[in-house]
Amino acid sequence: MFDSLNWTSWLSQFHFIRPLWLLAFVPMGLLIWLRWREESKPSWQDVLPAHLRDALTIGERGWRKQLPLKLLMAIVSVAIVICAGPSWQREASPFGEDQATLLVVLDNSDSMLSTDLAPSRLERAKHKISDLMQERNGGRTGLIVYAGSAHIAMPVTQDSKVFAPFLAAIEPQIMPVEGKQAQSALPLVEQQLNNIAGASVLLVTDGVNPTTIDAYQRYFSQSDHQLLILAAGNRDVVSNNPLDMRSLENLASATNGTVVETSIDDADIVRLNRLIERNMQLNGESSMPWKDMGYYLLLPMALFMLVWFRKGWLVQWCIGSLLVTQLLFSPPVMATVVETKAQQVEVIETRSSWDKLSQWWWDLWLTPDQQGQRWFNQQAYLKAAKHYVDPLRKGKAYYYAGEYKLAHSAFLEVSQNANSTTKDYALYNAASALARQREYLAARDLLQALANDERLSSALRVDVEHNLSVIGGIVEEINRTSESQAGTTDGPEESFELDQDTPRTADGADEETVAELMLKETLNADEILGSDELANKWLKRVEADPKYFLRAKFQIQLREASNRQPLVDETIEEQP
Repeated sequence: MFDSLNWTSWLSQFHFIRPLWLLAFVPMGLLIWLRWREESKPSWQDVLPAHLRDALTIGERGWRKQLPLKLLMAIVSVAIVICAGPSWQREASPFGEDQATLLVVLDNSDSMLSTDLAPSRLERAKHKISDLMQERNGGRTGLIVYAGSAHIAMPVTQDSKVFAPFLAAIEPQIMPVEGKQAQSALPLVEQQLNNIAGASVLLVTDGVNPTTIDAYQRYFSQSDHQLLILAAGNRDVVSNNPLDMRSLENLASATNGTVVETSIDDADIVRLNRLIERNMQLNGESSMPWKDMGYYLLLPMALFMLVWFRKGWLVQWCIGSLLVTQLLFSPPVMATVVETKAQQVEVIETRSSWDKLSQWWWDLWLTPDQQGQRWFNQQAYLKAAKHYVDPLRKGKAYYYAGEYKLAHSAFLEVSQNANSTTKDYALYNAASALARQREYLAARDLLQALANDERLSSALRVDVEHNLSVIGGIVEEINRTSESQAGTTDGPEESFELDQDTPRTADGADEETVAELMLKETLNADEILGSDELANKWLKRVEADPKYFLRAKFQIQLREASNRQPLVDETIEEQP
C-alpha cells in the first residue's frame, strides 16, 4: 500500500550532507563522452563485409558490448553518491529515550467484543497496545476510550506500570453511554496534545461512520498531529459484525493518515512504531545531526565489484534473482480456529478464494447498500446486515436476524447523527430491540421519553403508545411477582445486586433493611489525603478492580460535560 507519510518525509528532508562530491560527475561525464566519441570513429572492421566481420571478430555487440566497463561506470556513480552523503532522517538520541508522544483512542463499544480476532477484538487490541508500549520503551503514551461518549482513561504518561492495570480494566460495561462516536474524542485529543509537536494519534477501531470521517478530516487538516489507524478485526473471517475496512481506508485518505491491519505477529507493532518515530522527526523539534544513509549502499556496491569482471556473471545473477523471487512468494495458508466454551463449540470460518472472487464481482456492479438489500430480499438478514453501510438499514437487518444487541447499537448510532424524524424512528426501534433482550425497564423509559415529546409524529405516536402499554403491563406483572416473593430471605445480608449483564426486567420489590447496614461512607479528597489510614483503604479499593474506578470516573466526566454544554434548540428537518 502507498504510504504518503513515508513519501512526504523522504521528499521534504532528503538532501546531501557533502554536496560538493557531486561535482565528481563532471569528469566522469567527460570520460563517458570521450569513450562514446572513440567508439563512433570508423575502424578497419567497418571496411570488411558483414559475413567476414562476424567470422573474424570475437566479442559482444549492441548494448552488451563492453558491459563490464558500463557496470564499472554505474558503480563509480554509486560511489560518488555515497561520498556525497544522502540523508533524510536524523540520528537517534544517544540517551536511548523515545520522546515521541502517542495518544491511543480505543473503541470500547459492543462491536469490539466480536471474536474474529481471538479471544476478541477488544482483548487483542489491548494486547497490541501493551506490545506497542514495550516497543516504544519509555515513550509518552495516553489513553482515551469511547463508545457513545469519550473519556480520558489515562493521561499522557511514561509510566507503563501505572498504564497497564487501567488498560486491562477497559471493557464496554464501564462506559456510561452506548454507541460508537469516535468524533467525541477529538476535544480530549486537543486537550492532551496541546502544544506538543510531532505527536501521533492511534485510533483502534473496527469501523467509523461518515460523521466521524468529516470531523476527523476537519481536525487533522488544521493540526500537525499524525493519525494512525489500527484495524481491529479480520476481514478474511466471517463475523456477525464484520470489520468495516472501507470506512477506515476512507478515514485514512481524508486525514492523510495510515491504516495498519492487525497481524498475528509483531509486524503491525513494528510498523506503527516506525511511523510514530518518523512523524516526530518530521514535525518535532530536533537538534540531532543528520544520519548518513550512504553507508547502506556500500554492501551492494562491493558485491557487484566482486563479480563485474568474471566470465558469465550475468547468467549467475539472473539465476540467483530467480531463486530469491521464488523464496519470497509463498502461497497463503488458510486456518480454521475452533474455540470451546461451556460445552459450546464455535467454528470461525475463513473466506475461500471463491468467496473473495464473488465479492469482488458484486463490488463492480452494486454498492454495499444495494448488496445488503439483495440479501435482505432473499431473507438472508445477517448477510444483509454485514453489507449495509446505512446504520438504519443495518439495524433493521440485525433485528430481523435476531441479533438484538447489534441492532440496538446500530439504532443508537442513527439517533445520534440523524434529523428529528429519523431520530425518533431509530429510538423507537432501539426500544423494541431492548424489549427483545428483556431489558423492559430501559425500553419503557425510552418509549416514555418519546411519548412525552410533543414533536413526535402522529403515526409514530400510535405505535409508541401501544408498545409502551404492552411493556408497562409486563413490568407491572413482574413487579407483582417480585412483591409476592419479598421477605422470604433470612435477612438483608442475603440480598445481592444484579450483575451488569443481567437484563433489568422490572423495578423489583422494596426490601426493608436496617438503616445501620445501609450507611455509606462519603469522603472528599482532603479527608483522604489527610489520613494515611483512609488513603491506604481508598488505594486498596482502587487497586482491587480498576474498572469500578474508571466507571465512576467516566460517569463524573459525563455529568460535568453535560453541565458545561449549553442548551441548543433542535429544529425538525423534513424528510424528502
